Order: sequence, then structure tokens, then C-alpha cells
Amino acid sequence: MSGIKKHQCPSCGGNLSIDNDKQMYRCSSCGSAFDYDYFREEQLHGMGETYLSRGECKAAVDAYKLVLKKNPHDFQALRGLMLASAYLKDMDDLVRIVDSKHFSFDPKLAGEVMDSASFEDREYFAEFSRIYDSKKKLIGLNREIESLRQEHKRIEASIRLTDDSRYEYYFTRRGGSRQSPKEIFIIVWCLTAFYVVSGIAGVFTAEGAEGFFAVSGIIALLVGGGFNFLKVFPRMKMIKEIDADIQELLAESETTGKQIKNLEAEAEKLTGNIRSDIGDLVKKDHLIMTGSSKEQVSEISKIKQHQCPSCGGSLRIDRDKQIYHCAFCGSTYDYEYFGEDHIHEAGETYLSRGEFMATADAYEFMLKKDPHDFLALRGLMLAAAHLTDMSELEQENKEVKFSYDPQMVSEAIESALDEDKEYFTELGKVYADRKRLAEFTEEIETLWEEKSKINSNIAHNNIKRGDYYLEGRQTPYLTFIVAGIVNVFLIMLTILGAVELFRKYGSDIDSANTLLKTVIVFCVLSIGLAVYNFGVNYSKVRKLKKTEKANAELYVESGRMDEKIRALENESAELTNEIRRSIHDFVKKDRLEIKRRRV
Repeated sequence: MSGIKKHQCPSCGGNLSIDNDKQMYRCSSCGSAFDYDYFREEQLHGMGETYLSRGECKAAVDAYKLVLKKNPHDFQALRGLMLASAYLKDMDDLVRIVDSKHFSFDPKLAGEVMDSASFEDREYFAEFSRIYDSKKKLIGLNREIESLRQEHKRIEASIRLTDDSRYEYYFTRRGGSRQSPKEIFIIVWCLTAFYVVSGIAGVFTAEGAEGFFAVSGIIALLVGGGFNFLKVFPRMKMIKEIDADIQELLAESETTGKQIKNLEAEAEKLTGNIRSDIGDLVKKDHLIMTGSSKEQVSEISKIKQHQCPSCGGSLRIDRDKQIYHCAFCGSTYDYEYFGEDHIHEAGETYLSRGEFMATADAYEFMLKKDPHDFLALRGLMLAAAHLTDMSELEQENKEVKFSYDPQMVSEAIESALDEDKEYFTELGKVYADRKRLAEFTEEIETLWEEKSKINSNIAHNNIKRGDYYLEGRQTPYLTFIVAGIVNVFLIMLTILGAVELFRKYGSDIDSANTLLKTVIVFCVLSIGLAVYNFGVNYSKVRKLKKTEKANAELYVESGRMDEKIRALENESAELTNEIRRSIHDFVKKDRLEIKRRRV
């Protein structure tokens, strides 16, 4: 037995053994036999394309590599390997990778293609490689964005939990409300200062009771200072540490948010570049594969590619024998097979499978014979919107964004006969309206996301506002005003006492000394109250005003968002109803038109 080489059986997929003595291939699984001529170059091309269309990429690679052993620069084989390296069935699959969340390719196989390509074909395959690399980079960017989004959510949750932990160190009043230890710290110091000053004043004014006032002042200082430093200050310290942690988390959140925005902008730009590059490559590929810019590679005969109606394999046209030959199942068809009816049938088959590029090829082949063929133009219109049949036009799938090729639609409308233009123009308008509706939906979703961010900021500000309220959720405005009035009253008393002191200083020394002590007490009280009022109350008033101003601006922005959303939703609802009516009428018209033309 001579040397054996393995191929794959077209019938069952089993391994074929090559017997050089008997000049034939035999399948060890099903027993089928094939002569040597079966695996000629054009048959291997057909097998590779068939395997590829079935998603059997490894088998396709094997078939194409056999071709490359004979012709290392074979364009079609290298093109097939390039598609197989990314597990793509055809160029339609390449178009779909733009919005695909998962993508991978074999860089080693793609590199082998680049090394084997002829000089004039390298730019074509380099474009493939750039698209693959860009998509791989885009997948990486999207993963990084998703990871950062999860990290951002974690940081936001940590901020909320850390902020809530601050209240564990607040003092609880009888009513259940909480008060900041900073307020308690200032109040206690003010009361302590008041009693200490009163004690000092008593030492100088109360004859015979100087010791009592001195002791009371010392006790007040010890009690107030001890309470503040032993009970209040540790809580203030913990809250300060928590606030520092929150500031770090906020800074980290802001940094992460900026990273997400930068990466999203980069991903959006890269997506646009990929979409543009794929569009250019698909157009170039279409020109090459239809033979308008590159001659076909077969050296045996001038071959043009079709698909076998029996098995889906690749058909070759042998112009010498005037037949079509399936390299996969061996079926043959004469030229008349691909007359008008069969081309329409093939186009409908491709369309029903979702093979839109093959659909376009079939119908464009038909239009070369008859540029005004209604069914071919209709098929192109469906393929332009990636619809497998007209019934899909009525289906509303909100998860899938509607899109279509406006150039293909425009060309179909221009090619239609005058009596058919109304039909195709009406379908083109339905497409345009569906596209517009998809844009409305996308814009509404974007606005809702922005509104959600605004509401989140409002909620965050409302949490901060709670820190500036007094007991019973009372705003600090009234306390600030009342304390201010009392302070003014004390200042007036101090001024009147000072005037009276100057008046009595020369005439009545004893009264002047007593009045001096009183003026000092009033002066200390007014200063202490002013310090407390502006240090505590005014600080809260200012922060509360700032927060309320920020919230007011956010509420206005949220209102504008609501108006935009309502306007777009109303317009979208009207357009949806209009589209439903248009589609219903058009589909009904289409059924009658198809029925009339097929009678």
C-alpha cells in the first residue's frame, strides 16, 4: 500500500484516504470513493467555501492549505484562510463583528496569510489584519470600561456606606434626632467660656464671695474641657478621619469616571473606524470577487462563483463546457438553470438564510440581464435592511437597532420602472422612518441615563443637606437670625454701658468700676455669641444655600430633560403609529403585488 494522505469526505465528513496505486480517494466511514480529479484546485476552493459557510473552519483551513501547496499565492485560498482565522463564515459575518461583544482570531494563521500573499494582494489582507487587531483592541477597551464601571459602582457604594458610618459618632437627642459632635464641642466651649468669664467677673465684683466664683469658674473649665476632650473630641477625630476617607473615595470616583469617559470616547472612535474600514473592505472585496478589479485565480478555466441549490456548495462555471459544476456534491447544471426563475429562487434561498451578501450577488447577477427586474430589486431592498422576508418588517424588536444601506436602497429605487417607483419609494420611506425611530429611541435612552445621573447627584446633595439641619430637621436660618438679633441687643447694651461708663468715670468712681465689670461681661457674651453664630450657624447657612442652589440648578436641568424626553416620546409614539400603519398597508400591498407577478 502506498503513502496515504487524509482529506475529509464530502458525504459524511469522515477521513478520506488517498491510494496512489488505485488513483482514488476512499472514505473509511461510509465507503464512498472519489477519483483524483475530485480534489483539483477548483474543487478544493469549493470545498473550502462550503466548509466555511457551515462554520467548519478547521476543515476549511485544511482545504485551503492544500490549494496553497500548489499555488502559495492563491488569492481565494488566502481570503478563505483569513476569514477562517477569525471564525467567520463569509463577509456578512465580518460586517456583524462591529456590534459583536465577543471576538477572537488566530494571529498565527493571519500572519501566515500575510507572508504568503502576493505583493499586489498584501494591502487587501493588511486591511483584514488591521480590522481584526482593531476589533480585538475594542473588545479589550470594552472589558476595561466594564471593569471600571464595576469599580466605580463599588466606590460609590463605599462612599454611601462610609458616609452612613459618620452618624455612628453623632450624639442622639431625646427625640431621636442626631447632632454633630462639632456643634456640641463649640456649644460646650461657649458655655464653659460664659461660666469662666462669669466666675472671673464675680471674683472682681462680689466682695466676700471671690473664692466661690473662682472655684465655680475652675469647675466649669474642668467639666467643660474634660467633656469636650474626653467625650466629644474623639468622636470629632473619627468623623474627620471618615471625611478624609470619603474625600479620597470621591477623588478616586472622579478619576475613575474620567477614565471611563476617556475610554468610552476612544471606543466610540475606534468603533467608527472599524465600521468604516469594514465598509471599505467589503466594497473592495465585492469588486474583486465579481471579477471587476481582479481576474479569477483558476488556471484551468474561467470560473465564476455560485452556490449549489442541492448542498449549498460552491458552483463553478466552466464556459468551455457551458455547464455549472458543484465541487462538493458533483451536481452539474446547464446555463439555463441560472435563468430568471432559478436566480430568483437562489436569491430567496440566500435571503431566507440571512446570507445577505450572497443575496446581493445573486440579484445583481439577475439585474445585469434585466436592470428593472422587480423581484431582484425587491430582494436587494430586503437585503439592504438585513430582512429575511417582508414579514420581519412588521416585527418590532427593540433590542436590535434598525439600520439599512441607503446607497443600495437608492440604487434600487433609481433602477425601478416608472410604474414600480412608487412601491420602492414607499418601502424606502418606511426604512427611513424606522431608522429615524431607532435614532429617537437611542436619544431617549441617552437622556434617561443623563437624568439618572442628575437624580443621583440630587440624592447625594440631599444627604449632605441633612448635616446642616438642626434638631427636628429645622433649618439654621431661624437660629442664625434669632442669635443675630440677640447679639445686636448685647452689643447695644455694651455700647450704652460704655457711654455711661465714660460719663460716670470722673464723678462716681465706685459706680464706674461696677459698670465696667458689667460692660466687660456683656462684651464677652456678645463676642462669644457672635463667634458661635458665625462659626456654626452661618457656616451651615452658607453650605445649605450652596447645596440648595446646586439642587435648584439640577432640578431645572432635570426638568429640561423631562421636557425633551416627553417631546421625543410623543414624537416617537406618533412616528411608531404612523410606521405601523405604513408597514401594515405596505405589507398588504406587497403580498398582492407578489401574488400578481407570480400568477
